[in-house]
Amino acid sequence: MRWAAIVGDRAPRLDIMNFRLVLMGPDDDPDANLTPPASPIPNRASRVQYERRGSAIIRRERLANGRIRVTPVANFNARIVRDLVFDDDVDQRREFRIEAELDDRIVHFVVPASEFPQMAWVLRKLGPQAIIYPGQQQHARAAIQSLSGRVPQERIFAHLGWRRLGSDWLYLQAGGALGAAGPRADVQVQLPAALESYSMRPPAEPTERVDAVRASLRFLSLAPDRISFPLLAAVYRAPLGNVDFSLFLTGQTGTFKTTLAALCQQHFGAEMDASRLPAHFASTANALESIAFTAKDALLVVDDFVPMGGPGDASLQSVAERLFRGAGNRQGRSRMGGNGRLRPSYPPRALIVATSEEVPRGESLRARLLIMELAPDDVNRETLNECQQSGQNGTLSAGMSAFLSWIAGRYDQLQRRLEARARELRGVYQGVAHRRLSTALAHLQSGFEIWLQFALEIGAINATERAELEQRTVNALRELAAIQTMYHRASDPALRFLSLVRAALATGQGHLANRLGRPPESPELWGWTRVGRRWFPQGTRIGWVSGNEFFLDPHISYHVVQQMAGTERLPISEQTLRHRLNERELLASVDPGRQMLQVRRVLEGRLRQVLHLNIKHLTNCSE
Repeated sequence: MRWAAIVGDRAPRLDIMNFRLVLMGPDDDPDANLTPPASPIPNRASRVQYERRGSAIIRRERLANGRIRVTPVANFNARIVRDLVFDDDVDQRREFRIEAELDDRIVHFVVPASEFPQMAWVLRKLGPQAIIYPGQQQHARAAIQSLSGRVPQERIFAHLGWRRLGSDWLYLQAGGALGAAGPRADVQVQLPAALESYSMRPPAEPTERVDAVRASLRFLSLAPDRISFPLLAAVYRAPLGNVDFSLFLTGQTGTFKTTLAALCQQHFGAEMDASRLPAHFASTANALESIAFTAKDALLVVDDFVPMGGPGDASLQSVAERLFRGAGNRQGRSRMGGNGRLRPSYPPRALIVATSEEVPRGESLRARLLIMELAPDDVNRETLNECQQSGQNGTLSAGMSAFLSWIAGRYDQLQRRLEARARELRGVYQGVAHRRLSTALAHLQSGFEIWLQFALEIGAINATERAELEQRTVNALRELAAIQTMYHRASDPALRFLSLVRAALATGQGHLANRLGRPPESPELWGWTRVGRRWFPQGTRIGWVSGNEFFLDPHISYHVVQQMAGTERLPISEQTLRHRLNERELLASVDPGRQMLQVRRVLEGRLRQVLHLNIKHLTNCSE
């Protein structure tokens, strides 16, 4: 509200002026009655009506004296024709579909509900000819809402994957939904551009359904079982939802890794070939997180993780770290809203398959990945051509459509079966893999077994084929588990530290002396070089060696190793490294009395605190 200062009736002296304060109404209403309202303040809105006059909006107001005042509001008129509610299964957002008329021109557009009250959209949508008259902005907003009458509401789903409507489970895809009886035309789905090709047409005939499943099975002949079985198992595990692992397909250029990943992707839409995959590591972390969130209960290929050996690699590694860690933890990045409250987080809900010539660094990150490495001659090119044809003509996606309709009719039952079987298999795989890996392998096998049950029921395979495929799955996943162990060892900071110590000694970047600071036995093994008849140390002294044990200066050895690591530095602190060495049982002794991992030894005549290790750990370590 505003108060006006009005000069008194009498002619003022030069040094004295009389004022009285008058209540004037809102800032955007200069025509408000200047008479101070009686208490209580009457409801002025009840005396205001909005009308269309041609292609303009006016407001009619009955004054206290009974007269009608007409005020132009805008030179256009508009009404809300649809209230659109977009549902992503975590949050809802609103948009208004608006029909506007200006100069005998009718246009339709959409305005987010959050932007509607400010009316800034008028110029953006209608151009400079659209005018809201001075002081009438909020009257224009109220007029549009008032003249729109009862606005129909539309619920639009904004994600892929399963939703329950009433008693029915439906799988949402671009353009609609699939249920137990097939497509549902009464369900609206709107997806971001990156996911608009997720569309699976149902088979027209039962024989087409069988042919589609057999075409998908041909994928298993494309590459060695350690590659093809985990990939196809991931394809059919994805729509069962709730995964906490990702697959990473790596290999040199020309090994067809992107082509294989695209065939997996084409089970969810024929258009998503190798040149039109839905996601790429060139995207920002926020964009990838949003796509992986929206692609709920689906396979999502993220192509081409390519470190270039430059300063940009740190940013690329950060993008991969955030994506795979979010998928592995089922957690999104927390954000604060403008109102000071936490906004909903958006964790990845897709099963991610990534491709690259190089595996991302980090022990913790690799623990969330199933890494498969393609050799140059692993892919059968003749079979590849057949599978690509099946992907392009929609046969693979037709098979997935049939599988989804089959799931829809027994969704709750299959979820219970999946979890029970995964718990059972987790115990089996724990003997050959760590906890995260055993869980991932168990879920791949249990999901693939459900798909084989579907294939058996529709007559695409017989019982003998099913048993054979299940056994090949077990063998392939066990082989994959053994390969993962090697990758995890290579990324283990403790083992990598010892490997880099060995490299420093071999390349003259560091050396070990004996307890007196002189050349040790076999000095050539410990970083010394011979000149004539004398031995000289190379690089920095990082410790001491005596018999079958050696002692490292914690600080100096850590510093030298980080220099040796170059751009791929150890991702942990010096203190954390000591704990990792102890957890790995690589320390020969500790000091329990002082509760310290460093021990005290007299070396070169001084009492020093050092790390005590056994030489066999240095000679047996591998990068």
